[in-house]
Amino acid sequence: MNVTVFAPKHNPGAELEIIINNNFISQKPLPSFDSASIEFLSALSKEILETKGIKSYPELVALAYWLRKSNIISIAEQFKTGISNSEVIVPRGIAFHIAPSNVDSIFLYSWALSLLAGNINIVRVSQTLNPQLEMLFYAIRKVLEDENLASVAQRNILLTYPREESINRFISLRSDVRVLWGGDETINNIRLLPAKPATKDITFADKFSYSVIKSSSYNMLDADGKSKLANQFYNDAYWFDQMACSSPRFILFAGSNKENEQASASFRQFLNSELTRKGKVDTIDVAMEKLVYMYESLSKTDASSKPELPKSGEPAVVRVDKSEISKFRETCGGGFFFECFIENLLELSLLVSRKDQTLAYSGFNKEELCEFAAKVNGAGVDRIVPIGQALNFAPIWDGYSLLNELTKRVHIII
Repeated sequence: MNVTVFAPKHNPGAELEIIINNNFISQKPLPSFDSASIEFLSALSKEILETKGIKSYPELVALAYWLRKSNIISIAEQFKTGISNSEVIVPRGIAFHIAPSNVDSIFLYSWALSLLAGNINIVRVSQTLNPQLEMLFYAIRKVLEDENLASVAQRNILLTYPREESINRFISLRSDVRVLWGGDETINNIRLLPAKPATKDITFADKFSYSVIKSSSYNMLDADGKSKLANQFYNDAYWFDQMACSSPRFILFAGSNKENEQASASFRQFLNSELTRKGKVDTIDVAMEKLVYMYESLSKTDASSKPELPKSGEPAVVRVDKSEISKFRETCGGGFFFECFIENLLELSLLVSRKDQTLAYSGFNKEELCEFAAKVNGAGVDRIVPIGQALNFAPIWDGYSLLNELTKRVHIII
């Protein structure tokens, strides 16, 4: 079973059984929140920020800032506040991570938390490498070469291999927790593999996300406010070419029909200006895919309004009735959005599904958002964040408190 190891350094074409040998599997995990783990993540943050060309990839810059020592310590301390005096936090053991192929760097966040928890980590990434992943692997390898961080290097492996059940089975049988990113099919296939009776699965399956704008509040914004919101929306939707589960696929405007029409027209104008300012131009493949997807979508809707064909780089927008939201839970990405008018958030609460992850909002107050969440009552939506923060990773993700999932609590009664 040959694999390619990206970090730490290994001989090319090494056998999996040699890499993941008894010495690796049987070694003790580091203590949870060990100083070496914190120093590694801090050093990785600095290395990423110092990587040449990193500013071209804002998602990697955001990752580096998230890995800052002050933020990691804050995450650890906040978690510890929920631990009673009769509990001791320990690692789960060996964590097997399956990274997604559509959002290249997202696995770094859950891996970082698992590493912080003290676990031994085996991370399988996509075989399709791009500049972002190459930058990340270079930075990780370089930091792991530090002799002072040998304890971390000995307990973490980032590798890739073809989608072979035998390899996944080999690692699954030795894992205490499996962190599974990807499509529903990938997750279901991994979960079918045998594992230890106590192995815990943390799954991040296919999800769907919205942006919702309170039209009356939006219409009162000045040009600077509308431009700022367009920039924040761009960050949510375009960093991963709209393929992240938390990137919006629907844009909803809440208010009267007149307010919504006004807000919709203005929002598109400012978003187009933002895309022009950033020099956003579609490749031929993306432009064709958006065009084909637009016609396919129109064949499924009863809406009377027909959209104009988008120019290169402009978003493609298809307006649908609220009753049709369930028909349009896929996207081709690249800036393709469905638009819908609603009267208020409570109306939206009746339309969500279990697949819904992030609701990014503008113009609503805390009372309205809490009322919405209570009305949904667990039927969908895991996160409610301001527009511009849809991709901001947090230790609570997809309804999981990840440090809770990646550690065990030893209960001590005196």
